[in-house]
Amino acid sequence: MLKQLTAPSNQKVIFGAIIAMLALPFFALAQEAVMNMGGNNAQATQWALLLAFIGAGIATVLPCLGSILGVSLVGQAGAGLLTEKPELAGKVITLAVLPGSQGLYGMVISLLFIFSYAPLISEQASVSALQGFILFASFLPVTITCLISAPYQGKVCASGLHMLAKDGRLAGRVITLAALVETYALLGFLISFFMLNAFKASVIS
Repeated sequence: MLKQLTAPSNQKVIFGAIIAMLALPFFALAQEAVMNMGGNNAQATQWALLLAFIGAGIATVLPCLGSILGVSLVGQAGAGLLTEKPELAGKVITLAVLPGSQGLYGMVISLLFIFSYAPLISEQASVSALQGFILFASFLPVTITCLISAPYQGKVCASGLHMLAKDGRLAGRVITLAALVETYALLGFLISFFMLNAFKASVIS
């Protein structure tokens, strides 16, 4: 009964976060259109910077949210197993750590923006809200893939604990199954990484 209540709730949180995240750029572009009518380019740059920072922020926050859900799923399932087989503590902890990597992927992309786009952050470069939107879009691959993959990887690990309960030597197979889910989070990380690097030359001369 608890699982039936929890799973739909997690999905609502995930999809609600994605919808709210995708609505932000259009608001910023509308603001720039109004400001361009008045010839206020400085405020347009500030909106672009705000949009880029929002993208960098959610690139860490939402993947971390996914990791929280994934690690929690494995931890709850592992607690029951450890009461019966405490000798499997090391393997259970290893499985619980796996869904936490998605939060790290998001944090690395956010740090890449902070350190690579320092002239933009210090307002030494002038950008439009459209360029801010492009920066925002660069964070979407890692944000969405990590947000979604972490809970599902947690489910795979939690299900794998049933295999460990029967045979503790099957940990390698469980880790392999979980790694297959994380592959797509890694793809999202790589695309965001290359998008930020590719766009850097057009923003910072």
